[in-house]
Amino acid sequence: MRRRLRKTRTPTTPRGWMTKRRLLAVAQRVFEKGNFYETSVSEICRRAGVALGTFYQYFEDKEAIFSELAAHLSHRMQAELKSALSEEGDLPTRLDRTLEVFFRFVRRHRAFYQIFREAEFVNPRVHHRFYDGVIALLSRSFAEALSDSSRTSRSRSPLDLEIAAVAVIGIAHFLTLRWIILDHTDVPPEARQTALDLLLHGIEGDRPSLPSPIRPRPSPPRDHTTTECSRGERSRRRLVEAARWCFGRRGFYATSIADITRRAGLSLGTFYLYFSSKTEILDELVRDLNTQLRRNVRAAIAGLHDRRAIEREGFRAFFRFIRQNREAYRIVREAEFVNPSIARWYFERLAQGYRRGLQEGMARRDIRSLDPETLAYCLMGIGHFFGLRWVVRSGSMPKRVFDRLMDLILHGLKGPKR
Repeated sequence: MRRRLRKTRTPTTPRGWMTKRRLLAVAQRVFEKGNFYETSVSEICRRAGVALGTFYQYFEDKEAIFSELAAHLSHRMQAELKSALSEEGDLPTRLDRTLEVFFRFVRRHRAFYQIFREAEFVNPRVHHRFYDGVIALLSRSFAEALSDSSRTSRSRSPLDLEIAAVAVIGIAHFLTLRWIILDHTDVPPEARQTALDLLLHGIEGDRPSLPSPIRPRPSPPRDHTTTECSRGERSRRRLVEAARWCFGRRGFYATSIADITRRAGLSLGTFYLYFSSKTEILDELVRDLNTQLRRNVRAAIAGLHDRRAIEREGFRAFFRFIRQNREAYRIVREAEFVNPSIARWYFERLAQGYRRGLQEGMARRDIRSLDPETLAYCLMGIGHFFGLRWVVRSGSMPKRVFDRLMDLILHGLKGPKR
C-alpha cells in the first residue's frame, strides 16, 4: 500500500531549525528506549513539547524522521572512517584502524546503532547507501596501501578490494554483535588481532590439501515433519510455516496472529493450543531455521575431511540456503530486536558447532592456529554480509565473487605467513 505523502517544508528561520533539531533529538531518545514500531509520532511530539501539526510541517511521518536520524548516523560513521583512513599507513595499519574506529563508534552510539540496524527493514535505501559508501571508501584505502607497499607481490583487482571491504564490514559487524551488542562489553584486543590476521593472511594451514572426493551435488535433507507426524504436530507445523511466510514478507510487527492462522487455514483458537503469543512462534521459527541451516551445511560437507574443503562447501551450502530461503534473513534480524535472547541463542548455536570444526582443522594443520571463537564469528560475519549483498539483494552469488571470496579466506590480502 502506498504511503500518503504529506507536503513538508525546509525550515527558513532560526526558530524553525531549532524546532526541527529538537524533534530529531527527542525522536532519537524515544527510539533508543524502545524501537521503531513501538514509537508513535504523538509520543515524540509530547516529549518535544511540539504540536502534531508542527511535526508534519517537517516530516511526512514516523518513517521520515527515523530515516533522517539513520542517515545522520551513517554520515557520522563514514566521516570518522574517512578521517581515520586519510592518515598514511600500510595495509595492516589501515585495516586495524578501520576496526578500531568501527568498534569505538558503536560503543559511543550503541543504542542508536541498534536503531540504525532496524533501518534495513524500515528504509532499506538508507542501509544500502551507507554500506555502499563504506565499501567504496575502504576499497580506495586498501588500494592505496597495497600500491604503496613494496613487500606486496600479490596483485589485487577492484573486485578483490570490494570483496575485502565487504569482508571487513562483515567481521566488524559480527564482532560488534558478539561483544558490544549482546554482552555489553568491548571487543577484546586479541579478537581484533585475530580478525586482522585473518584478513591479511587467511586461514591456510601448512599441511598439503587433501584431494576432495568426487561427489554428486548434495540433495537438500528430507524434512520428516510433513508426513511422519501426528495431526497435532502437522497443525503446529502449518502455523510455523505460515508465520514464516508472513514474517518474511510483511515483517513481525505488521503481521497479526489472525494473518498467521488465515494463511495456515486454521482457527484462531488452534493457534493458542500451541503458542501463547506471536513472539513465541517467532522463537520457534528462529530455532527451526537454525536447525534447517545446520542440517543443510552438514549434508553439503559430508565425507570431507580437509577443513579448507569444508569451508568452501560450507559457504556454498550457506549461500544456496539463503537463495532458497531469502526470508530467513529478515526473520532472524527482526528477532534480534523483538527477543534478543533468541537471537543470542541462534548465533551462539551456530558458533558452537563452527568453533569445534575449526579446532579440529587446526589440530590437523589444515588451517592456521587462531582463536577459534573469534574466527567462527569472523567467518559467520563474512558469510552474512556476502549473502546480504549478493544473494539477498541480487538473487545469486556469482561464481567469480565466490572464488575470490574463498581466496581471501584462505590466503588473505597479503598471502599466507611464511
